[in-house]
Amino acid sequence: MSAEVETAFECTNEPPHRFAIVERMRNREGVLLTLRRLDAPYPKREMFITGRELKMGYDNVYKACFVCVDQGRKETAIVLAKADIQAGL
Repeated sequence: MSAEVETAFECTNEPPHRFAIVERMRNREGVLLTLRRLDAPYPKREMFITGRELKMGYDNVYKACFVCVDQGRKETAIVLAKADIQAGL
């Protein structure tokens, strides 16, 4: 496991939901993140970022916002910077 480095991320919903990475763990296939919601109480969620997503030529990785999905809203994306995903690994 890696050290905690907290950076805030937001989904593309209006108003956006805010998240922070509270734990990172690298394995052969990619990086497992644990996200905590910052703007309201919510259970922590794990999100897997594949090695293929990290190797793509973009600066960010886009994942579905689990809060929007849980609430039955139109799916929006959480924008995660690759540098923040890999920080401390």
